[in-house]
Amino acid sequence: MKKVLSGLLLYVLCLGCQSTALSSAKLYLQQNEPQKAEEQLHQALQTEAQNPEAHFLLGRLYADQGKYQEMDQAFDRSLELSQKFAPQIQELRQHYWTTVYNEGVRQAAAQPPDFPGALGAFQRATLIEPARLESWRNLAFVYYQLDSLDATVKTYQQVLAIVPSDTSTLYSIGVLCLKLGRSQEAAQALAEYLKLKPAHVEGLVNLAVAQLGLQDSTAAEATYLQAVSADPKDHRPHYNLGNLYFTQKKYPMALAAYQRAVDLAPADQDARYNLAVVYLALEQVDRAFPLLQELAGQDPGNAAVWRELGRIHAIKGRVVESEKAYARADSLGR
Repeated sequence: MKKVLSGLLLYVLCLGCQSTALSSAKLYLQQNEPQKAEEQLHQALQTEAQNPEAHFLLGRLYADQGKYQEMDQAFDRSLELSQKFAPQIQELRQHYWTTVYNEGVRQAAAQPPDFPGALGAFQRATLIEPARLESWRNLAFVYYQLDSLDATVKTYQQVLAIVPSDTSTLYSIGVLCLKLGRSQEAAQALAEYLKLKPAHVEGLVNLAVAQLGLQDSTAAEATYLQAVSADPKDHRPHYNLGNLYFTQKKYPMALAAYQRAVDLAPADQDARYNLAVVYLALEQVDRAFPLLQELAGQDPGNAAVWRELGRIHAIKGRVVESEKAYARADSLGR
């Protein structure tokens, strides 16, 4: 009988040791003494590491303190052990995420915007609810506004990890990598984008630019031609084809491409200037001259136009006009 009672007493005492720290932690939480509560919860986990409630309470405590990364880890551990506290965890995540996310939105929309403040808020939001796309998208937007392009790309890559076929994100990564001079990454992102939107002209043009950055002019030409087929009335692929052919000294092909670009967009001064330059390369001075005269009237501050006019006047033996045109170009300093 004594052995039974002794064993029973030992069992009861052991239960008391296991629950004391957790009970104390709950009491300290009610009394709003977070430091003491955290100490007790850590003590409880030393003997009850598999207790989902202890992890849940620790996560809630971290959330109240704004330690969202630690909160996330504690909640995840609680859910690994049991789904008992899943509703409460989801409710708490939603509450804290909404509060922090809205704080970021307010700061980004303020006049003037507080982008550094918004950055911190959206970063915290991604820790609270790592799968919420809104947090990552707005975080990328703020990084871009702060001119942190590399961080913007990395943030968009987080979006892709959640939604691999997100077209707007693939396109944004492609364009940003182009700006950063990372042609290989740009080409990969844009190629994936075009699998989903094969007839998107801007995507095709940017892919061709990335291919040129990789020194693959053959692929770039094919991509520009694909863009022409996708929208024959868009002047940009024709213009870029003209640039490609001009650098390759394929002047008749460049001429045809620039002429088509001008036909489609007569107001495009760059296309008209390049058309004039390729006329000069083909020694068709009389065709280049009226184009350049017209451009000089529309954009008198364009030094390049005045230089080409000076060259034509010199070719024609008009020394005074040539000197004036060159002087005008030099005075503009660009």
